[in-house]
Amino acid sequence: MIMLTVGFTFTFMMEGFPNFAHTSYAGIGGMVTFYLVRYSGFNPYDTWPFSAFVGGVIALALYLGVVKPIRRHGGYQDITLTFTFLVLAMVIPQLSYIFNYWSRYTGGAAARGYNLSFFDFSYRGIPGIAMTSIATCILLVLWLRHFLTQDRLGLSLRAVAENEDLAATIGINTHRAHCASWFISGALSALVGSIMTIYRGVGIAGPEGLIINVMSGAILGGVYSVYGAIIGGLFVALAQDILKKFFFFFFGLAVETWAGLLPMLFLVVTLFLFPNGLMGPDGLSKERIKIDLERLKNWVNGLLK
Repeated sequence: MIMLTVGFTFTFMMEGFPNFAHTSYAGIGGMVTFYLVRYSGFNPYDTWPFSAFVGGVIALALYLGVVKPIRRHGGYQDITLTFTFLVLAMVIPQLSYIFNYWSRYTGGAAARGYNLSFFDFSYRGIPGIAMTSIATCILLVLWLRHFLTQDRLGLSLRAVAENEDLAATIGINTHRAHCASWFISGALSALVGSIMTIYRGVGIAGPEGLIINVMSGAILGGVYSVYGAIIGGLFVALAQDILKKFFFFFFGLAVETWAGLLPMLFLVVTLFLFPNGLMGPDGLSKERIKIDLERLKNWVNGLLK
């Protein structure tokens, strides 16, 4: 969830519109892993770099072939791009059906709801994917911090996100910054899809249902903050899992019918308390926390009196 949210935030920071097709790249990453495991004898863990690369290339192709031409022609660009990627979010998962048909009738292996968990290992009863995915996420977060604060390309990406016109006037290659952001975004999402083939499997249409969760995490953290995306993604993932177990204790299996509403609940509460996200303007700060604690203290004292 953290990697998906960070990738979604990357695109929004640079382009200013929500990429509804973002989680569709995860389905493509899952297909790459399945193909390499089934037809080339790879271990699923070894396919992660290939899945990330393919996802990054596809995202970059969408930028060059869809986003840039629309930007070039002007008009209501953000609205047009939003609806365009909403359509792509429905079209890209159809590639999974084509892949399943090809795999089933050419290679004799159905790619419908595949799960590669039997390739996983365990250490003292802990699944290997639990350890490796967490370690991968931590390493990626550390790399992103270095990339955005120390690397020249990362610094130019931040400058373009802040003010593209100003960045261009001081000699920054804005086209390269846009390409880098799209490649990173697609690579992160495809990597998640590859991880999910071991974690819980990938359905034929991919994990497109995660887009609401991803958007909730991005808005919770602040859509213009990568660090906020990390916090928002982690909070949404943990809160949803904890709340599902909490409600399951009282309502049993019936909770599965409306558990999907939890991300929407986070979204509504976040927009009510922090319209610009936890890390955005008027978000969490030492001053804000002190003020809220003082208000809470006065409210409690009023009740006691």
